[in-house]
Amino acid sequence: MPTRYSKRPSRKDQDDETEEEDFGIAWINRLNEAIDDLQTNRTSVREESLASIVSLLTKHYAAEPLEQRNEELLSLLRRSLSKSGSAKESTLAAQAIALSFVNHGDVDLGSQDELYQQILPALKTTAKNAADVHVKCNCLHTLALTTLIAGSDIDTQLAREFVFDLIETEGLDFNAEELSPQQLDQLICMGLRAYGILFIGMFYEGVVDTDVLWEEVEKVMPMHELLLESGDKDVRTATGENIAVIFEILRVASSSEDDDEEYSEELKYDNMDELVRTLRELSVESSRRQSKSSRAEQKSVFRDIVKSVEDGVSPTEELKIGGRVIPFRGWAKILLLNAFRYTMGQGLHNHLRSNDLLRRIFRYPASYIRPADAELDDSDVSSRMISKLDRQFIYDESKKLRSKQLRDARSRKKH
Repeated sequence: MPTRYSKRPSRKDQDDETEEEDFGIAWINRLNEAIDDLQTNRTSVREESLASIVSLLTKHYAAEPLEQRNEELLSLLRRSLSKSGSAKESTLAAQAIALSFVNHGDVDLGSQDELYQQILPALKTTAKNAADVHVKCNCLHTLALTTLIAGSDIDTQLAREFVFDLIETEGLDFNAEELSPQQLDQLICMGLRAYGILFIGMFYEGVVDTDVLWEEVEKVMPMHELLLESGDKDVRTATGENIAVIFEILRVASSSEDDDEEYSEELKYDNMDELVRTLRELSVESSRRQSKSSRAEQKSVFRDIVKSVEDGVSPTEELKIGGRVIPFRGWAKILLLNAFRYTMGQGLHNHLRSNDLLRRIFRYPASYIRPADAELDDSDVSSRMISKLDRQFIYDESKKLRSKQLRDARSRKKH
């Protein structure tokens, strides 16, 4: 099963907020007060306000309360992000920016693009220039998530190039000289996860130009193969998961229901045998340099990766929401789920129930989120709500069933 991101640093202020219950419109008043307090000159007050905003936007779907304040909020968050005197303030601001985009609701595309372009330079600049690794990582993650939500294809391509430059050069232009080796590994790991989000955002759904897809694969795979040899388990895992999602998307993009061949001839990776050998080694590695739990986690993840890359078998994660189990099938959905989970924590379930953005991204109908004793009308499940991978899964399962039926029928004839 794909790994979840490492937990964020503990924030007592944020934890205290989540212990309180919110009733009626009280949380809306608190949200507006927190936004107002971002204008104060005292750093400690802004930090408390940011912790409150993060908590409230995680726990509640705030599209309506924020409708008239989106631009104002983002301007204040951009100012806090750029404050170099407090790493805590910048880290919280980056998370709050991601949450504000998650809570945009029905903002028209033009307005959302303006908000995205307003915040983009600050995220890139802070990711490059900040001295604190947590600030850098949060900026990279927020850059990837906001681009997934609001970026155009060109924006996604540019963001992908920005993140891959970090990975390829080991942070050469990202003020990484003063980072410890462990902190640099942490930064590269988040860069890999951000790259995965952006790759999914560009190639997972919609019309995919296979030439552009294949050009990107040939560009990034050598670096990914190299990073499989990293001494850091999280870097190896993030690399492996990216490789899995790359080949999952390649498989879906290059296969069709009318073709029994899973891959078209021109889309076969040249170094496939060596890649699979390395992935297999990581799925059985027993190095004493790692703890027993770390070895077990790596083996589990890389067994799933090998199954996907070699056999085309994608993993599934299930969440129970509103009394109904929703499957998240395939690496693309699971890695995006982990990305939202990293930003929202336990609030993810609240947004999966109420936030149309997540329903659009993960392609499940609103009718799925209902009390446990209510019946689901399958006619509500439009084919447009089914992802390419899910359609491929249904087709593959139908082929298996039909093959079994044919074998059974032939066996009966012989007897």
